[in-house]
Amino acid sequence: RGSRKLALGKLAETMSFFGRRLGALAARRACGPAFRPLLNQAVPVVRPAVRRFATAAEVIASNSLVKPGYEKYVGVWLAGTTGFLFSMILIGGYTRLTGSGLSMTSWKWQGASLPRTQEKWEEEFEIYKQYPEYQRLHNGLMTLDEFKQIYFVEWFHRMWGRGAGVFFAIPLGVLIARKAMKPALGLRLTGLLGLGFMQAVVGWWMVRSGFDVPEEHAPLSENKTPRVSPYRIASHWTTALILYSGTFWYTLEMLRAPPALMHPTPAAVTAVKKMRVAVLPAVLCIGITLLSGPFVAGNHAGYAYNTWPKMHEDWVPPEWTSAVNNGVVRAFFESTPVVQFNHRMLAYATVATSVGAWLYSYSVPASPALARASAFLAVTAGSQMLLGIATLLMIVPVEMGVAHQGGAIVTLSTVLYMLHTLRLPGGVAVAAAQAAAGASASTTAAAAAAAATGA
Repeated sequence: RGSRKLALGKLAETMSFFGRRLGALAARRACGPAFRPLLNQAVPVVRPAVRRFATAAEVIASNSLVKPGYEKYVGVWLAGTTGFLFSMILIGGYTRLTGSGLSMTSWKWQGASLPRTQEKWEEEFEIYKQYPEYQRLHNGLMTLDEFKQIYFVEWFHRMWGRGAGVFFAIPLGVLIARKAMKPALGLRLTGLLGLGFMQAVVGWWMVRSGFDVPEEHAPLSENKTPRVSPYRIASHWTTALILYSGTFWYTLEMLRAPPALMHPTPAAVTAVKKMRVAVLPAVLCIGITLLSGPFVAGNHAGYAYNTWPKMHEDWVPPEWTSAVNNGVVRAFFESTPVVQFNHRMLAYATVATSVGAWLYSYSVPASPALARASAFLAVTAGSQMLLGIATLLMIVPVEMGVAHQGGAIVTLSTVLYMLHTLRLPGGVAVAAAQAAAGASASTTAAAAAAAATGA
């Protein structure tokens, strides 16, 4: 009976060993060629005491931003705030494209209700008639009902922004009061809240410029249509990008796995270090392209040169060459053909560098998370460029213009997702992962020797 138990024990050990080997083979086939070298370096765990990944306690300890157990709650709230901001940006684009942004000629911190009587509506309409937009574009042509439509759009945009502030501020105060956040995160999110209040002021500062004649803010622009200053719309857009980036980044911090789980082996960490360098040109190009967008919008440059790939008959507009030769810096921010040409070239550079980073990821042992992020970056950059070309050729219909502005935020999100994926594991996690990999290799050798002896 004793020898039977010993034989059964050896049989179970042998079956377990071959089961693990088959599991490794299946994992290599499922992960694809880019990740197979990593699986070849360390066969899966043999004993429960030997691990390749950090434990749950190490994962929680690595997240020093919130108390254990609050990660999901904080992450879902931040994800909701991020979605709120995304919708706010889309509504802002719709407000601009429908010519609604200058209909309200006053601003209050607390906001105001819509006019409730016919007299109040007529009073607001008379005030609007005093400014260049009505005098140059709608003089004698706009009815009171048409004014009500654009007034409502601007009013809703402002109130939606106040709603976003409340949605962010109240849970933030509750979480800080309950000490669910560590001081570092509480301070950073409070800073974002303060930036949100400043964004409201910047928004009014931007709108206020539209009550002046356009020559005052963009004297070199060929477009004399009344509109807000391109410099101020760029400031408003940049602040919106910072707010969105902050909430989206900390959403990823709360809801995604730590770097030690995404890049569990030394080879994967080395791939991350190489990809950090490879993706840098794409990140820079996307950032500059995003900042060039408001100058296209602020100068109404999308309504001109609605041809592709040439700008009418020119590959390079003569205005751009003249601006370069004469050193006219302001032309790069105010001249319609120069601004549009810059945006086109930046879009091409964005796609080229993003696709280049994605192709480079095939030459390194990238983890599945890094491979996905690289592919997402290339796809979103290419899709945004194609959407921009279609919007230009169709002379910027409102729906296409809003979609293109939303595509810019999706591209930014993909960049942030990539940068978040490129985080390196901390010291404790790295040591644990490397020790686990070494122990796994030695245990595998011992198991193979034991199996050979048993055979």
